[in-house]
Amino acid sequence: MYLAMNKRIIVFGGAGFIGSVLTKELLKKEYQVCIVCSNVKKTSKKFLGSNNLEIKFIDIFDASEVKNIIKGYDVVVNLIGKLFEKRRKDFENFHVKFPKILIEALSSSQHLIHVSALGVEESSKSSGYAQTKLRAEDEIRSKCKSYNILKPSVIFGETDKFFNFFSKLITILPYFPLIGGGKTLFAPIYINDLLKSIIFLFDSSKYKNKTFEAYGLKVVSLEDLIRFILKVRGKKRLLIKVPFWLAMWKASFVKFLRIFLLTPEQVELLKYDNIPSYKYDNINVITKHLSSYEEVVPTYLK
Repeated sequence: MYLAMNKRIIVFGGAGFIGSVLTKELLKKEYQVCIVCSNVKKTSKKFLGSNNLEIKFIDIFDASEVKNIIKGYDVVVNLIGKLFEKRRKDFENFHVKFPKILIEALSSSQHLIHVSALGVEESSKSSGYAQTKLRAEDEIRSKCKSYNILKPSVIFGETDKFFNFFSKLITILPYFPLIGGGKTLFAPIYINDLLKSIIFLFDSSKYKNKTFEAYGLKVVSLEDLIRFILKVRGKKRLLIKVPFWLAMWKASFVKFLRIFLLTPEQVELLKYDNIPSYKYDNINVITKHLSSYEEVVPTYLK
């Protein structure tokens, strides 16, 4: 049951992959939505003709601006995250500093839904990305009065940044490098399943202040996923196993050139499996049915 007439939603990071799909779904259900993004003009083109939608830019590190913009909204969704640092302390600023500001700005009646990442408990041993993601979760649990945290594995969907990215690489490269031998494990989750759980939590007090993991039906290795993409695309490529040290050296070199195709941080994350810890419930307790990447991905990669 959706109480759209009674709910106003503000989405930080609403122009990204998750945010764009979430916003379109919310507008279909006639929620009042505000997107906070870094490029209003570019984002507006994604939602031409949409009613019940505002698109705004603010300095998210200015506490007064954050407090002012969230006034009057019932649910605050934080999707802001950085997979790599273009500037020093990007992880610290976007993953920790901003959530702290947001928590302080929330009233006791506002509900925060924060999207973090699966597996950061393990990868935080050596990854700055994971360390800051985990610190934000701890801040929310200790200081936020009404929240939910969702921790997804790799997310797939029509405009995803995982299957589409590797599919493009396969088209360009005559061979494919399997970093760390392609042994890293993932549990891909469908964007629609993740969004169903997010929207359900807008109106549910049953799961207040709970953390959920978000993972799919199958745990699979990076090598298996690449072979799956090759099969879907009807292509053949030589798969070359690349040790982590060599991948790290190459990633450091291209980062020095300000090319962010593959960063040292992303190589570091590949040392850890992106799979459930089973410390928290999976979102299937909310959505019941989960979709398989094997069924969905071929519908858009082809």
